[in-house]
Amino acid sequence: MKRKQFTFYLSFHETVQNFATKSEKLQAYETLCNYALYGKAPEIEELKPSVLALFSMAQPVLDTAWRRSKSLQKGGKL
Repeated sequence: MKRKQFTFYLSFHETVQNFATKSEKLQAYETLCNYALYGKAPEIEELKPSVLALFSMAQPVLDTAWRRSKSLQKGGKL
């Protein structure tokens, strides 16, 4: 399932801003967007340690949002 949007939390952004390199930042944004919008899980072994830490923190939040979105599309409630 492809989504048109997702909530990008301030905590995600603040965490990424603390990354040392632009390549870490880019990998973080790409990882979060690909997971949240397309359901594409990253190859864990390819993630930089900082990005893996962020993804591990964000994944449950994104999973909950995904389930809520599917429920609402089917006429369910939050």
